[in-house]
Amino acid sequence: MEQRKIWIITDASQGLGLATVKYLLLRHQQVIAITANKRAFFRKTGLQHPRLEVMGLDLSSETEVEKAIAKIHRSYGQIDVLINNAGFGYLGAVEEASQEDISKVFEANVFSSLRMIRHVLPYMRNARSGHIFNLSIVGGITAFPGFGVYNATKSAMEGFSKALHGELAELGIKVTIIEPGYFHTHFLDNSLFVAKKDIADYRNTAGRTRQGKMEGEGKQQGDLELAAKAIYEVANEKEPPLRLLLGEGVYRWVREKRNITLEEFERMKPLTVTTAFHLN
Repeated sequence: MEQRKIWIITDASQGLGLATVKYLLLRHQQVIAITANKRAFFRKTGLQHPRLEVMGLDLSSETEVEKAIAKIHRSYGQIDVLINNAGFGYLGAVEEASQEDISKVFEANVFSSLRMIRHVLPYMRNARSGHIFNLSIVGGITAFPGFGVYNATKSAMEGFSKALHGELAELGIKVTIIEPGYFHTHFLDNSLFVAKKDIADYRNTAGRTRQGKMEGEGKQQGDLELAAKAIYEVANEKEPPLRLLLGEGVYRWVREKRNITLEEFERMKPLTVTTAFHLN
């Protein structure tokens, strides 16, 4: 029998979150699925299981999150794994994005995860164990025209996750950034919002992304069940990675980005080294 852990997964009603919930239940794990609307979760998924607790929670509320995490710990005595999966996509050139939209995307994609982390960590620190998974995307490393605001949120996730990894290493708590590519979900029609403003000057950059946004829906090659399996396996490794790339395309893109970046560093090296301060 595999060791049973207590897992918390945000935005667990669809996509990778739901796939992970289902896979963990097959593995005899205890799962707390966080969703915005508990009734909607059951109506949409039809999922019922004795090791599944579904909790409706407003992730933007500091008070609600604090109370929910405390309740989970009282009920189960421990919190082993947190998967920050909540968020949504946003399509539009940076100039096309309204301040209101930008604030909403950062709240959903960044601040809600930070809120969950800050309230889970006291319990993990006390236990000197735990694992935090933060959902990013390849765009957190390689940004694309039309996804500037969305990629900015994922870059923020990358930044604080790397720092968190160093802060928690000696406390027995692991941190892994999940970086998936294109998986077979309904992200493009269910979880992607488009800027209302449409500026003609961006027709060949962000506009091209905008126009083709639906062409890939339903054709993604990534398998969510296999992604969930990979997450489970990493959670059981003694030395889990800081980054978990999911998908062959992601692996290829990241390698290409690294090579392009190194080439640019070398090209600019003569200018870079001229800025060094030399003592007389």
